[in-house]
Amino acid sequence: MSEQMTRDRALEIVRDCYTTGQPQSTAAELTGYSRSWVAAEYRRLKARGISPVAGQLELFGT
Repeated sequence: MSEQMTRDRALEIVRDCYTTGQPQSTAAELTGYSRSWVAAEYRRLKARGISPVAGQLELFGT
């Protein structure tokens, strides 16, 4: 990736990856941000009580 995307867009992608159970490495690859930054964002989402599989209800239509 030649240019790093905006922080806001990266946060959206990280949240999407987290809530659908994707590994941190996937979020890092998609955003171009460091793995340590992504790991910190995953920890923040977890601390806020957001489930790492919150998006599954939508995926499986339960």
